[in-house]
Amino acid sequence: MKMTRLLVPALFLAAAVHAAPPKKDEGIDPNKPVSFYKHIRPIFQAQCNGCHQPAKKKGDYIMTEFVALLKGGEEGHAVVPGKAAESNLLKLIKPDEKGKAEMPQKADALHASQIALIERWINEGAKDDTPATAKAQYDMAHPPVYVTAPAVTSLEYSPDGTQIAVAGYHEVLIHKADGSGIVARLVGLAERIQKLAWSPDGKKIAVTGGSPARMGEIQIWDVAAKKLELSKSLTFDTLYGASWSPDGKYLAFGCGDNAVRAIDATTGKETLFMGGHSDWVLDTVWGVDGKHVVSCGRDMSVKLTEVATMRFVDNVTSITPGALKGGVQALARHPLRDEVLIGSTDGIPQIYRMHRITVRKIGDNANLIRKFPAMQGRIFGVDFAPDGKRIAAGTSFEGTGAVNIYSSDYDSTMPDAVKKIVETVSGKGKELDDYITKDVKQLSTTAIPCGIFSLSFSPDGKTVAAAGQDGQIRLIDAATGKIAKEFVSVPLVKEKILAASDVIADDTVRVDVKKDDKVETLPPGPTVASIEVEPAAIKIGKPSEYAQILITAKMSDGTRADITRMAKITAAAANIVKIDERGMVRPDKDGATAVNISFMGRTASVPANVSGLNVALKPDYVRDIMPITSKLGCNAGTCHGAKDGKAGFKLSLRGYDPIYDVLAYADELASRRANVASPEHSLMLLKASGAVPHEGGQLTVPGELYYESLKAWISQGAKVDLKTPRVASIELSPKNPVIERIGGRQQLRVIARYADGYVRDVTAE
Repeated sequence: MKMTRLLVPALFLAAAVHAAPPKKDEGIDPNKPVSFYKHIRPIFQAQCNGCHQPAKKKGDYIMTEFVALLKGGEEGHAVVPGKAAESNLLKLIKPDEKGKAEMPQKADALHASQIALIERWINEGAKDDTPATAKAQYDMAHPPVYVTAPAVTSLEYSPDGTQIAVAGYHEVLIHKADGSGIVARLVGLAERIQKLAWSPDGKKIAVTGGSPARMGEIQIWDVAAKKLELSKSLTFDTLYGASWSPDGKYLAFGCGDNAVRAIDATTGKETLFMGGHSDWVLDTVWGVDGKHVVSCGRDMSVKLTEVATMRFVDNVTSITPGALKGGVQALARHPLRDEVLIGSTDGIPQIYRMHRITVRKIGDNANLIRKFPAMQGRIFGVDFAPDGKRIAAGTSFEGTGAVNIYSSDYDSTMPDAVKKIVETVSGKGKELDDYITKDVKQLSTTAIPCGIFSLSFSPDGKTVAAAGQDGQIRLIDAATGKIAKEFVSVPLVKEKILAASDVIADDTVRVDVKKDDKVETLPPGPTVASIEVEPAAIKIGKPSEYAQILITAKMSDGTRADITRMAKITAAAANIVKIDERGMVRPDKDGATAVNISFMGRTASVPANVSGLNVALKPDYVRDIMPITSKLGCNAGTCHGAKDGKAGFKLSLRGYDPIYDVLAYADELASRRANVASPEHSLMLLKASGAVPHEGGQLTVPGELYYESLKAWISQGAKVDLKTPRVASIELSPKNPVIERIGGRQQLRVIARYADGYVRDVTAE
């Protein structure tokens, strides 16, 4: 994804004040060493890390870790401290006589000044001056501070029913089961917790999570001592689906590298690896005797693995295309039998037996025991009641959700007549339909004003705790389906103080080196008779608004020429507006001024009035965010708008389906890409800013309008209002322009008129 750099105002949208502008290099002192952290890291972050990261190490070269950066890959030592001439990295980034360089492969060569800076850094010893504060994290003494409750991705009752463990940001919060208070906060390294699980004896909690697109982590906590007993980093993305073996000795989990793993819960030693999935593994459960593990994933499958041999045994669900529509998000095992409840994107709770009792036919669905009435939306959470006679399922659908409770008091014995039917690939027939729906009954449904990502039956079976997008924990009476109590998952404060770990987002800087541009001139011959300026007046009423000035010279021979980039454009009063080299006028602070234009003795003046900058911006998805993601190229056909998306993330092509896109940002994978509690740590912003490796490169950074608009939208709930008036028409200026000579350029101005009468300049988008 590429974008042409436009000057943007510095706006901090979470408060009704302006923040500092994007961090810029204040000038490199030739008498001081080049800083890796301030000067070199941003170049690599923006141009290189997307292709040279642990998850995608092209050329076997990793640039996100300093030691690996120096070591190099297939070509040998990339950086030889003190010897730039012997450093292979420098050889690869230097362009040839045609201006082409081997690296970066799919982009323009680095600017000469960037290459010179890297060369100087190497010759000065290639030192890492990353400050310790940039590596610091939250800890038990400095827990996260919340202004907004984060989405709850996981919760679970303790085995004795006295407590509920809830996933927070960088932490697990232990609540009293009645919601009357927080007992403990277990703060760890993992930024995002995907799933937590109590050990069978209730003494420990296992956590799977990590930092999206960076690392995965397993944590095991001693709850009573509030002590982290084990922390193990694995893979290069978050880990999923923690589940304890029945004896509490082992822990199984799923990974973003398509593998199922298990470790010894005491030593952390890997005891199981099964790589049979074709996409991320999202959840796991153990069999009753601990000899098998069942796993599910985005590949729309549920698989059975033998623990002792690490052997993939069978597909529990059918592998016939369309048998399961969408990825399988959640699993729960029957308390007494080797039967597993699955929740998937198709919204249909289903129970399968883990072990086949019929002759295997490729593509059959013979393990299906019960199929329950469909719910609206994707199922993210499922659970059995302690006696196995009821199940609960929670869904998320377009910002709303539901918790359904069903009767599951069934006989799983399969009649011989049904066996004969299921042993065919089609597996169809009234007798089979009657079997898989026998004794199925929906007992209650509870509507929730947000998507539900996790739920848990209390050990006495009387209550279902459910939580999701809005960070509220709801205790639902399992007998009636009514909400008995509701409370927030985290302690809230009015003002947030950033911790040291927040620097991963805030220390992102724009790597912006202007390319050498030839000076534009008018064609020889005719002289300038007069100049025309459009618009006649500038009125800006929001931080997101701007005005593109169009300056045209009327020549003595009757021709017209664009002189927007040639004219001198200044503001009469300082600090009211900012004007870039293309004639784009953006607001700086409330007030009135004039924009003065002069060219070859001809002058003009345009009044400019700026207001509304002291009011916090509330971006609308349709009006503000869709144009930004399209401009940045996120939904282009070459990126996430491709038929199959990119890197497991798909958007509608050019944003034609806003509902689908908002669900992809804020709902899919339990809101993996949008972090309401800490918007600057949303994966969609970390990727776009280059703070974490992004193959699409750096697109926008903190302080820039696009970044701050996205951040504000996330902080305000990442919602879409389909009633927002759409664009009714656009106007292009100048109409029917004529460029008089080869190589000439014409500045355009685009005005959008909305159905409600709102008019704004959209040239930049």
